[in-house]
Amino acid sequence: MLEVTRRYAWILWIPLWSLACRTPTSFSQPGRPGAGSSRSPWSAPDLERATTVRNGRTGELLTFTAFLDELAQADAVFLGETHIDETTHRVELGVYEGLWTRRRGQVVLGLEMFERDVQGALDAYLTGESSEETFLAQTRPWRNYPTAYRPMIEHARREGGVVIASNFPRSLRVRVSREGTGVLEDADEELVPDLFLANTVEYWKRVDNAVRGHLAMMGSNNDDKRLYSTQSLWDNSMGDACSNALDDHPGHLVLHVNGGFHSAYWDGTVRQFQMRKPRASVRTVAIVPTPHPGVADVSEVPVADYVVFAEDRASDVNEGKFAVTVSRSLEYRLHLPENAQKPLPLLIWLSDDGMTAEDGMDLWKKRLGEEVAIAAVEPLYPQIQADLGTGGRWFQANTFASDMGALRDGVERIWGFLMRHYPIDSRRICLAGEGTGATVAALAALMTDRMSVHAVALSPRHFAKVKDIPLPLAEYRGAGENPPKFLSVIAPREDHDWWKSELDQYSAIGFGNALSQTTMDPWQAEYQPERALRDALGLDGRPYSEPDRRLYFLIVGDSSRERYWARLEALNRGAMEETVIAVVDTKPDASGALPLSLDIRPENFAKGEALPMCPGPFGGTTVLVLPAQVDESETAEWLAIESDDPIKKRSRFHRLRVATTGGERDLKQVVAQLKSEGRKNLLIVPATFCADAMTMRALSRSLDDVANEFTIHWRPGLGGRN
Repeated sequence: MLEVTRRYAWILWIPLWSLACRTPTSFSQPGRPGAGSSRSPWSAPDLERATTVRNGRTGELLTFTAFLDELAQADAVFLGETHIDETTHRVELGVYEGLWTRRRGQVVLGLEMFERDVQGALDAYLTGESSEETFLAQTRPWRNYPTAYRPMIEHARREGGVVIASNFPRSLRVRVSREGTGVLEDADEELVPDLFLANTVEYWKRVDNAVRGHLAMMGSNNDDKRLYSTQSLWDNSMGDACSNALDDHPGHLVLHVNGGFHSAYWDGTVRQFQMRKPRASVRTVAIVPTPHPGVADVSEVPVADYVVFAEDRASDVNEGKFAVTVSRSLEYRLHLPENAQKPLPLLIWLSDDGMTAEDGMDLWKKRLGEEVAIAAVEPLYPQIQADLGTGGRWFQANTFASDMGALRDGVERIWGFLMRHYPIDSRRICLAGEGTGATVAALAALMTDRMSVHAVALSPRHFAKVKDIPLPLAEYRGAGENPPKFLSVIAPREDHDWWKSELDQYSAIGFGNALSQTTMDPWQAEYQPERALRDALGLDGRPYSEPDRRLYFLIVGDSSRERYWARLEALNRGAMEETVIAVVDTKPDASGALPLSLDIRPENFAKGEALPMCPGPFGGTTVLVLPAQVDESETAEWLAIESDDPIKKRSRFHRLRVATTGGERDLKQVVAQLKSEGRKNLLIVPATFCADAMTMRALSRSLDDVANEFTIHWRPGLGGRN
């Protein structure tokens, strides 16, 4: 059920707080702990430096010492954790040791991580009757026990402390599932609660919201049956175990460690305890990993009595892998119309997978660039594509939740920076994307509680895991005015049922939306998204009129880059000829439709503005590779351009070379000559509109024996340049 093992997962389940802008990371000399320090260089920072403690209701800052002083007054304290975070486990040990001192050893430690049927083995180890090897063999410890929970167990063992295994036994849980609740009547009374009490309707609503993408797998949602569901068995068992511990150890404080969901909003395990001990004084703590604890704050709707923001530094083993947290940037390109004075609408654009921010900027700057500010965002994961061109991916399937959290934060920070420093109209913000970028735009708009935004999702792709993200339920947003948001989804007919189901859930929580179908008319394929973005940005619409001539570009391969470049070419040539040009995969049925050529001609590149320049701080050489079918006269034209070298005229640090397919000017020969000239930074580009992946890989293999001696960049063609 709701055992959280993925980084940031429970924060996404329970939308609680907003994070302020990032602060710069500070650096010290490697291997030196700091002036006057006796700490080892591999030590983590002291908890006072690695955490920020806030009162969960008022947001008041507390020192760690004052925090412990207040906890020590309670009868029971529940620590809600994310299970794999290193600083979280250090906080738990610090709380345990601090309460042990303040309560003079009268502290009972309860752990969700051990089930009630291993209590005997746990007691035997704590009293020295068994070895650690025997203890571990008999108690089914979690995989991250050595780094996460062992320090607390060892403290209890050294000091003679009491530890209770509080969770419901797995073997008995399986029997309940298979044989029914009758097995509980015959179970050992030490293993099960005396009675089972129902959780609240609000709790189950949050459970359903957390697993909304998997509800069909979770069985019945009937409340009566839920009383003996895994989630309820866990909460009842842990609440009962803590209640028993208070009876068995008068005068002691019970400190219980559990997953954050079980104690959030004083529900779940906490409520189960309070129903059994209504007079007990209870304090709850939510421990929240975050990159910058000092700028984090609590939400308007309290989640716990105290929130400890813990530096997100490293994590224990999770799905076979460990991790450390390092800062990374979400880059973007910015366009502002010349001499912009009045507040401008802002388009934040997310291109499809495989594309770059530059691609997105080229597309929308041509269409909206005189009227709006444009921020085109780079995908989170830069990648070299199959055609060796640069592109990117927005998320990975196994890190979807944390990727989306990072992207949401990144988009908010882009918006915040631009609002602070540029003339942006806060009432006209559009977050839009295409393909996978559309999926990210839709979900970021759903998740944000800071931005007032009209989001537009154009033909979303790879959206199945959207349902893994819980909805921001209205009752946990607080009483303050929430920023108005709206989502427009334009999807192909085959995706409508999925998106209608999803958007119905958005409507139920007050997130306005609209769903429309992607046009089947290829001549309106570019007009439709532009109209949607203009509406979202509050711009005047561009009227569509049927073209007098049905012109089109035919894409013969499956390259997304070729299609994208053809779209740019259609916009450019259509503007020159004052008509609309379609981009199609198959020959259209329209009467009188005429194909246009995407062939590359040397005369279009003689001036050099459209020729790509080799990237690098000290310049480089662009090498154009002519295809085998180029005749002698066209080869001569390309060589004449090389002789004139328009790239060198643009920058004295850059050069142009032309290579042929075979012959004396073969690519390998040209590269050998460049080596003799000491030129080692190369951009290699086929002199075609868009080469396929097979062609690019063949070119790459031809240079395998010298590749290590050069820095080689690749571009799969000259399309998208003029």
